[in-house]
Formats: sequence, C-alpha cells, structure tokens
Amino acid sequence: MRTALTPMPMTNTSKTMTLLVQRQLDAITTGNGAFLETFLRTAKAAGFRVRIVFAPWHAFGNRPFASIHPRLRALIDEVVWEGTVEAGGRYWSISPRIWARFGVRLVHELMRRAGMKVQWRNYFGRPMSSAEVARMSQAADRDPADLTIAEYSSVGPVLDQLRQPTRKGVFVHDVLWMRAQRYREKGLEFDFYETTEAEECGWVKSADFFVHASANEMAFFPPEFPADHAVWLRPVPPEFGEIPSEGKPQVVFLGTTHAGNVDALNHFLEDIWPIILKRQPDAELKVAGSVGDAIAPALKKSPNMTLLGRVEKLEDIGGPHAIGIAPTRLATGVSIKVAEYLMLGMPVVAYPLAMEGFGGRLDGMVDIAETPDAFADTVVRLLNNSEERKRLSDGAPARTREILSNQEVADFLNAEAALKP
Repeated sequence: MRTALTPMPMTNTSKTMTLLVQRQLDAITTGNGAFLETFLRTAKAAGFRVRIVFAPWHAFGNRPFASIHPRLRALIDEVVWEGTVEAGGRYWSISPRIWARFGVRLVHELMRRAGMKVQWRNYFGRPMSSAEVARMSQAADRDPADLTIAEYSSVGPVLDQLRQPTRKGVFVHDVLWMRAQRYREKGLEFDFYETTEAEECGWVKSADFFVHASANEMAFFPPEFPADHAVWLRPVPPEFGEIPSEGKPQVVFLGTTHAGNVDALNHFLEDIWPIILKRQPDAELKVAGSVGDAIAPALKKSPNMTLLGRVEKLEDIGGPHAIGIAPTRLATGVSIKVAEYLMLGMPVVAYPLAMEGFGGRLDGMVDIAETPDAFADTVVRLLNNSEERKRLSDGAPARTREILSNQEVADFLNAEAALKP
C-alpha cells in the first residue's frame, strides 16, 4: 500500500514534534481548526520541526479525499498519510472501505434530498481499530520525535504502542465524556461517539504531559495529573484594523454554525431578545457569520434583527457602541467569540459558562449575567449608557492580547522536550 509523504523545507532546528491526527484539516473557521493553528504557530515559534501523521482511515471520515487548509499546511514541515496518494492538492484514499463509506454517504444524501430523515455516521472521538492504531504508531516510530502528541484523547491509544523514545503528550480540545454529558443535559441530539470518563482516562494513560485548549479542564482531566506537566493554550483571536469609535448602539452576535452557537442564538432570540425589545423597542440586533443560517424557523423573523452573513471586515461591526453577546448554554472549551468581541473593542455580556474556559483570566473585562432577565437588564443598561460601554471597551484589545499570550506554552513545550523520555 502506498504512502503519501509530503516533505517541506526543514525548519533549522534539531527539535522535532510529531502530531497524531484522526480528522480532516480542511477547515480553519471552526473552533478546533483555530486552536490547531494556534498550537502549530506556538510550536513553530518554540523552534520545532512539525510532522503530522494522519490516521489512514479515520481521518477521511465519509469522504475518500481530503485537503489541508493552506494556513495549516504552511506550518507543517512533513505530512505522512499512509494508504493515500496525493494529486491535485488533495490526498486520495486507496482503501476500499473508505470508498464504500462514501457510497453509503451518497445514498444518504439522496434520501435526505427526497425528504427522508437520515444521519451520517460521525467519526469524531470514535476509537480506532487496533490495526489502525498499530499503523499510526509504526509511522510515528519510523521518524522518532522529541515530542509525540495525540490530537484529542481518542488518539491516545497510539501513544501506548510507540517503541522509540519520545515524550508523549495529548492536545485536549475537548474532554469528550463531558461534551456528550452537556449535550444530554440540554436535550440536544448528537451524532458523535459517546464515551465515559473511565474510558477516556484509559485512552491517555501513557501520556507524560497535556496541552489544554480550556483552562478549567486542566483541573479535572485527567484526575490527579501533576499540574507542572499541563498547560493552557490560550485562544489567539485575530488582529483587526481600525475600529470605529462611534456609531449607533446595537447588539451583535458573532459565530459559525456550531451546535453551541446555534443553541445560544436561538435561546437569545426566544428567551432574551423579547425582554429587551419590551424595554427598548428600538434595540437592534446584528447577527454575523454562518450561524444566522441555522436560526430556528419560528425565530427567523425576529423583530429588529439583521442577518449579515459572512462579514469580511469584522471591524465594521466593532467598537464601543456594539455590545457583543455570549448567551452560551452549551460549551466544553473556550468561547472564542468572547475574545474576538474584546479584540474588536466591544463591551461584552456573557453567561458564566462562556467564561469557564478562560479560567478567570478575563474576570472584570466582561459583564456576567446568570439568567435571561439579568442578561436582558445588562444589555438594556449598556444600550443606554455610553460611558459604561466606553469604560468596558477602552484598552480591551491590548489587555486581551497580553492575557492571551502563549509564550508560557512555547516554554512548556521546550521544557518537555528537554526531559528524558
């Protein structure tokens, strides 16, 4: 079976990192794409040569072809994807099982278009077969690295089978057992693999260190793990251009089509926005991003709401007159939108859950409301108080940038690489 191995010019360093991946890397607008880019940028800034080893079957999901987003590809020195050929800027599987999966997906798509309710099988978080685990570990062992890191705990079993000396780590985007639990608590359907705490802890039992995408998760996953071998990777929101200093007061919701965003926006429109309009009839809501496409049909024509879709220059909707909202009820990581609002110089109103992943670092920079009534009260107060809006927004981009620096993570990776495997 052929292996697609794509080298790039080597980084001028003797430090190497292998990242074990079991998903496609074609998108960068989602939370896990943004965090992976941040992680890779931090690793490169720390001086590591980066090698990606893909799961030969899992990483394709239900499609027999895959690509790597150019911004991610630019940060990767070498790609290893066994059982593939590279052509036309894509990796193509030569495994019959992947093409069979694709055939099933096409049938499901035809059924969906015919009005039937079908659900594609999602491979997110699903354990790999022992054969696939063995192939990934063998591929990693062929070019030993100072650090070998599993992206997501579900890839952790590969670390168990590594034979060459290396420091073993896990990049934790989500604690998967908690993710399913929170979906269930909110009565939301999910199509990903549901694990237990015991099973997930078992997957990562051979790890020497952890890099967490959420500060609060370090405290409990995995249980009783030494704090000096865990670190929080801060979300790095984009830098923006000049932000308008004046404008008509308005409420802004920013987000992609993600289950947490969809739930938050629908909740806001159903339970909070009517309260705001009752108290402030001329209040206006702007919804930016693809999340607007997923609004519940009954809420599509909510009063005073404008759906902006994709906004090329977010600066246009930023500034102290724009109130960023994060009525988050479903979250297992960091609510990146909160950091983006702050970088756009906005005052922000959020539920406590939206702030959990920051581990208290942004305390005092965001107005916290615990109930729909309190949320509405806070938004109305800010709409009518320009001085308060200005107080919250003044200097917010600079403070956020400083708080969310990842120099600690770069130092942490170098310290782990210096330890004997």
